[in-house]
Amino acid sequence: MIARAAIITALCVTALPAAARVAEDRVDLLVSLICDNGGAMETSDAAKILPPHGYTMDETQAIVAELEKRGQVVPTAGIATLQLTESACK
Repeated sequence: MIARAAIITALCVTALPAAARVAEDRVDLLVSLICDNGGAMETSDAAKILPPHGYTMDETQAIVAELEKRGQVVPTAGIATLQLTESACK
């Protein structure tokens, strides 16, 4: 979860309540953005790519947690990298 925290830290904008549910279209857009970035997103990528799409730190954290539950995140990608599984990008 440390890797995810590093990426999410780059998105310090306004925050949603931690328990807020995210709409499936927001999950799909984030997955699409990550897949378009080669299937992975480093902290520096996240800082450039996500804010223009309106992602907040809390929203992104909730989406990443959901993707982890779905088994769509590679757990050993690295400390500053969020990598999706190949199947997530199909």
